[in-house]
Amino acid sequence: MQNIKERLNKYVPEFIEKLGYFLNPLILNFKNENNQLLVFFFHGLFESQRQKDLNHIDPQTNMMVIQFVDFIDYFLNHKYKFIIPEDLLAILKNDQPLAMITFDDGYFNNTLAIDILNKYGIPAVFFMTTKNIKEYKSFWWDIIYKYRTKQGSSLETIRYEQRSLKSYKHPFIDEYIVKNFGIEAFKPWSDIDRPFNEIEVNNLAKSPYVSIGNHTHNHSILTNYNKEEIKEELRESNKILFDLTGTLPTATAFPNGNYNNLVLEATEEEGFQFAFTTQPKINLLPVEHGNLICLNRYITNTTKITKFGSFCRLGYEPDSLYTGLKVKMKSLIRTR
Repeated sequence: MQNIKERLNKYVPEFIEKLGYFLNPLILNFKNENNQLLVFFFHGLFESQRQKDLNHIDPQTNMMVIQFVDFIDYFLNHKYKFIIPEDLLAILKNDQPLAMITFDDGYFNNTLAIDILNKYGIPAVFFMTTKNIKEYKSFWWDIIYKYRTKQGSSLETIRYEQRSLKSYKHPFIDEYIVKNFGIEAFKPWSDIDRPFNEIEVNNLAKSPYVSIGNHTHNHSILTNYNKEEIKEELRESNKILFDLTGTLPTATAFPNGNYNNLVLEATEEEGFQFAFTTQPKINLLPVEHGNLICLNRYITNTTKITKFGSFCRLGYEPDSLYTGLKVKMKSLIRTR
């Protein structure tokens, strides 16, 4: 029985993906997309395959620059307009679909996106983890990836180690890195894995196509913290970003996408207008203008945009659709 479930979990989403690749464009011919906002989040960008092959950074969701260009072309060709969060406050009625580009963490390699944004004249939001910027430290998940890869560990083992640390607060994670890899492990290996420095954040913020957002001070998964600790994470990050850019961020992205009611309360009480999750859903327009606007985000896929673009535009992913169908089937069985 377990074997059957495993096979279904593997092959049904694959079937949905293959079917959707042909069926989705037909459905989109009749769907009105003007009432939706699609938000996407990126992490790092690779200039070339050679950079990726150096294993200086965990490549799990990072894409090539050419893929980023293809992504922008795809949505522009489908009449999407790219915006930043503040634009939503002025939208009463929308006559075209909207999209938003966000980058998480504060990798220096994100500068590879700037020339592209300038060329197309479109904006993006860069959510910064300020402790890594202040102390010029590599991100802990990259440290695990690059050192364990160098030691010959399997990807499955690396992923398990990374996931297991996400249930702890940042002091424990820092101690773990020092204990296992040494204090020098925090030193970046190259421009590929390093964060922005303070001067670079200041310069980045001067671009007319850049909006700077809060990604906590320690990249803390906020559901592990109490309310005052959550506020301190957000507050300290905003203070540093204001000192560096002269502008106080009004948007934050929850690290790892984790949040609960306590996180939302603390975020609202700290004066944020926008909070970004990692729930892969469409945001319907116009958004409700409460004190805190919570927005869903799709993680960008490292395959060709033509493989996943239509799924996002329709508001589902193969895995999420399959999960939803299973939930509905269980509900129907219970009611009989």
